[in-house]
Amino acid sequence: MVLKTRTTLDEFLALPETKPYLELMDGEVIEKAMPNRKHGTLVAFLVRILGNYLEQTREARVKTEVRHLEDEEEWVFLPDVSVTLRTRIGPASETSDPVEVLPDLAIEVLSPEDRPGRLQRRIAHYMRSGVQVLWVVDPDSETVTVWEPGKAPQEYQAPTKLTATPVLASFELNIEAMFASLRD
Repeated sequence: MVLKTRTTLDEFLALPETKPYLELMDGEVIEKAMPNRKHGTLVAFLVRILGNYLEQTREARVKTEVRHLEDEEEWVFLPDVSVTLRTRIGPASETSDPVEVLPDLAIEVLSPEDRPGRLQRRIAHYMRSGVQVLWVVDPDSETVTVWEPGKAPQEYQAPTKLTATPVLASFELNIEAMFASLRD
């Protein structure tokens, strides 16, 4: 029988960086699910199209696999893609690790190793911590579930074009093109 040992935030932050990446959730150190080809393709697609959009609008910054810290709940997490409005980015958030400014839009692309219970805990943390919009991208069902605090989740699939409001003014995600990138 394996007993789980609670880890404090300070103990977690003292751990060396490893791969697979580690996250801290509810005092438990969790290995981030290892990505596969589908996961990598979708993350690359999202970073590219968000990056192209943000290069023009300068509304926000997009990053991948950046460690974020939610101090109140002692939660350290690495969204697959994070978008943070420039108005909320300070000089310290560009150099600190983990970043203490939470993303405005977080995107999680599911991997085969993702466990439903942990996913639900992650979603609950995102919604409590102040993330405005969370997209959960499922490569197998080719759906995107959008979560916003205080609202019921909405599931989308092709041919829908998904917006990122209220975070990004006019960004649209072509869901059909995103999942087509898996077949190219």
